[in-house]
Amino acid sequence: MVTKQDVAKRAGVSTATVGRVLSGKGYVSAEARAKVEEAIRTLNYRRNNLAANLRKRKSNVIAVLVEDLLNPYYMHLAEAMVCRAKEKNSIVSLFAVNDRDVRQVLDDLLSNRVCGIVNLAMFTCDFSWYDTFLEEGIRLINCTATGPKVIVDYAEGMHEAMACLQRAGRTRPAFIAGIESWLAPGDLRVSCFRENAERYGLSYDPDLVLCGNYPMVKAHHVGYELCESLIGSEKPFDCILCMTDMMALGALKALFDHGIKVPQDVSVIGCDDLDFTGFFQPALTTIAVDKRAEAYAYVDLILDEDVSEHDVRRVGTKLIERCSV
Repeated sequence: MVTKQDVAKRAGVSTATVGRVLSGKGYVSAEARAKVEEAIRTLNYRRNNLAANLRKRKSNVIAVLVEDLLNPYYMHLAEAMVCRAKEKNSIVSLFAVNDRDVRQVLDDLLSNRVCGIVNLAMFTCDFSWYDTFLEEGIRLINCTATGPKVIVDYAEGMHEAMACLQRAGRTRPAFIAGIESWLAPGDLRVSCFRENAERYGLSYDPDLVLCGNYPMVKAHHVGYELCESLIGSEKPFDCILCMTDMMALGALKALFDHGIKVPQDVSVIGCDDLDFTGFFQPALTTIAVDKRAEAYAYVDLILDEDVSEHDVRRVGTKLIERCSV
């Protein structure tokens, strides 16, 4: 195996100079850099990240906790996170979790000394040995009630969605939240709807905020089942806001199966702006999240040096109007 010492000997420089070239940190003259890079190419040198991680007692792996690996939203985030991490000489690894097994997963990640953990699940991960992670230099993002966070600010998108429904003459909304009832009040989309619906001439009925057991059941199934329940309840409604685009897909299918036309009879708005929602029939009006900005913020909070325990990065949203309203 080719070592840094071999590269240094070939280039006629010190191993410290080779280290600075490899890390991108510290001054190296243009001439010395060119010699090192030529030696790397000639010798086909591959950096031993394992050895470097052992010296640091920490890996270059960012662990990402996800509840629903079949939801394209999380795959969009993962793709962008991988790109950002690669720029910073790190890698991303996904871990499927639920609130019942997360403690074991976190224990395993602590044992493997990952450099940070990003929680994309809908629950926080409060646990008694939080300080242990901090002592080991492992950053936790969106894992607990405190610490660095990335917040998707749904307020602007939700206000635009409700204004869109108002322009369409809708007054009786239902909200397919899909998540368990104990989680719904803390969701920013639900709270924004609850607090502002009447400003847009929309009646707010807590019985029409429909909860389910997502992500234990996949989002499109939850959307279909809750929409069927809504139709069967015979409660009047003329529009549906959905927690995700995948729930909206299920709701559209349920409405179609019951002969209810969209948007003539009922308007439907999703959330996430997944790539294929413009190909729904009808094309889905949806709240778009800047997924690249969100993904980059997670990686930067893990890897940047100047991050405090109170650091909060906000990601904006906006409404994409199509044919379902």
